[in-house]
Amino acid sequence: MVSLIVVDLGHTTGRFTGDSTSAALRALSPLTPVAPPRIVETVRCLLHRAPELTDELAARVCQRLLIPPSEFPTSWDRGYTPYEYTGRALDELCRIAPVVALSNMAVTGGPERVAAVKAAHRGDLVEVYTSYQLGGAKPEPWLWQAVAARHGADIERVVHIGDRLDADVYGALVAGARVAHLPQGDDPAVYPKNSQGRIFAARDLLDAVPVVRAWAK
Repeated sequence: MVSLIVVDLGHTTGRFTGDSTSAALRALSPLTPVAPPRIVETVRCLLHRAPELTDELAARVCQRLLIPPSEFPTSWDRGYTPYEYTGRALDELCRIAPVVALSNMAVTGGPERVAAVKAAHRGDLVEVYTSYQLGGAKPEPWLWQAVAARHGADIERVVHIGDRLDADVYGALVAGARVAHLPQGDDPAVYPKNSQGRIFAARDLLDAVPVVRAWAK
């Protein structure tokens, strides 16, 4: 049975528009040429987990990345464009079980992106959950468990659909859910041991629908 379907957003239901937070901060930080991983680490540890972009948070980011506070962006120009088949796919998934979204997203421009997603998929997505709202980032397994609990679903009856091997596949499997993986590129996917029967690879969101429907029987 399937009681809840969780979908990733970027590269699964559509694409995010506008520069990423990491790209914007990379252009401002003098550490970019010598320590590029520090940008991603800062975004993931601070901006992906904070519920609100406060002056104090912006100052902490500037301190970590040596960005002059006066140069920290005040607008982020974030948007979202769904793939042409996403509406049909979500409509079919909704006939199987309630559908929610779970996405790693920075609080910088995050609310604008969430609003764009909700506007694009009004009536199909019951809720949009983000890392900055929940206070954690995929692949942390508790995120799926918390979302399942909010909807009264046993984690074993949750199906996650996403593209990232680390964030989507491994995290959801460890949490106890099943996974429809949408691989990106030609590299072979290395799945966890003993995951047979709990994971299936599909070309895209629409191609994943028959898989979820079969699991629901």
